[in-house]
Amino acid sequence: MQRRKQAGAHSQRRIPEPLHTQAKLGAMVALAVLPLLLLASLLPRPLVLPVVCLIAIAGAGIASFVAWHRGAAHDPQRVTAWDVAGALAFIACASAILGNPEHVALLTSADPLATLNENSDRSLAALSQ
Repeated sequence: MQRRKQAGAHSQRRIPEPLHTQAKLGAMVALAVLPLLLLASLLPRPLVLPVVCLIAIAGAGIASFVAWHRGAAHDPQRVTAWDVAGALAFIACASAILGNPEHVALLTSADPLATLNENSDRSLAALSQ
């Protein structure tokens, strides 16, 4: 004879599936946004988009290598590593399009912050004339 658990205060409660999925999505969005906010607070504004582009390209390369190495097949019912690589490549393209080419050149200079300050001083002087 089997013993049944009594429904009471100690019974386990299950979270409904739609709420569980939304909680996962919220956690993933928070984990994605927090590094971007940290990046935006640590870097000067003109350098944020070029750095996001570089990070997203590196992430897309890593995700595509993982997908290729695992032999991940396309599954329309699930998110695969190929999907993640494609999303990161799309983010990299969008940040590259929205960025200014002059700001990318600042990344390759010896002291990007000093160059950035000189450029902003020049543009302020040009506006005041």
